Amino acid sequence: MALKFLYREELTGVSEGAIPGLDEARNVALAFSTSLVNGVREHLAEIDRAITAASEHWEISRMGAVDRTILRIGVFELLFLPDNPVAVVINEAVEIAGKYSSDECGRFVNGVLDHIAREARGGECATSS
Repeated sequence: MALKFLYREELTGVSEGAIPGLDEARNVALAFSTSLVNGVREHLAEIDRAITAASEHWEISRMGAVDRTILRIGVFELLFLPDNPVAVVINEAVEIAGKYSSDECGRFVNGVLDHIAREARGGECATSS
């Protein structure tokens, strides 16, 4: 849900207070999605620096909007939500990438997030399937 909202916002420039399509979501999912959206917005510069540093030979501006948004959400979780297990964050991002982008994107997301996780969280298991 956070991906859909941030992707729409990036393409249209519209950032509404309400997040369309979340009416059917449970309160927990809504709160989590909202925290992801707000967190990515608040820490965007730091998140983008981390992505740039971890994605050799790729400029963030040249990444697809879906791929970039998936990475931003994953990096926010890795850097600012330390209670979220690395493996879960990476697996979710890879699954979303496969669903909304491509398998190639999934591999790219896996590699970038794994690199960031190793730097940010040290010894915690970072490898996705």
